Amino acid sequence: MTNKAYIVANEQQEREVLGILGANGLKYVIGTYSQFRPLTGFPYVIYESNNSNVLKSGRVPKLNIYLTDVMYDGRKEDKMSKKYVVSQEFMDKLEEWRCVEGFFVVTIEISTLPDVVKHWWCNGNNKENNNRLIAILRWVNGEDVFEVEKPKKWVVRSKECDEDGDYHYVNLDNFKNLKSVSTIYAFDCATKFDAKEEAESWANAHQEVVQVEM
Repeated sequence: MTNKAYIVANEQQEREVLGILGANGLKYVIGTYSQFRPLTGFPYVIYESNNSNVLKSGRVPKLNIYLTDVMYDGRKEDKMSKKYVVSQEFMDKLEEWRCVEGFFVVTIEISTLPDVVKHWWCNGNNKENNNRLIAILRWVNGEDVFEVEKPKKWVVRSKECDEDGDYHYVNLDNFKNLKSVSTIYAFDCATKFDAKEEAESWANAHQEVVQVEM
């Protein structure tokens, strides 16, 4: 009979798989769940043997697909779920570079990547640089691998909440008429500053400057 195998690609998948198997009465080769240690780094294989109720771990390259049923392969899920967060400028330049659907990438096209994309691509170790180039090629093929970061602003709010758990935010809409800064409860009506330094110039000793997503 074949053994069952579960390939986990990160700690979350590891916890979920071990939790499910542990709940089914399976034990770990060393002892408790918290003591379980794989033989190698991620990704690795957790084996459920048909001959015992003890879990074992192994390296992915040594997985024998003919003697093992792969019940779960987290590498596919991890690959699909991972997205790189990039700027809107990055995406705009990448769209201009691709120029047409069915774009065929050869050496000359790689050399003409926009500067902002080149800087992002070659900004890590060799393995990460390779992964980023692969992400660009996957995007060219129509895969959803990039997520545009949300624009960020700065607001001025009270350091402490009131008795209702609300912060007071600075609002400058009426500043010219009232010649003073007003505070409001509603975050949506708070003045959003482009620069932290600008926001800090409107804060007093009882207020703080925080960054927010729009």
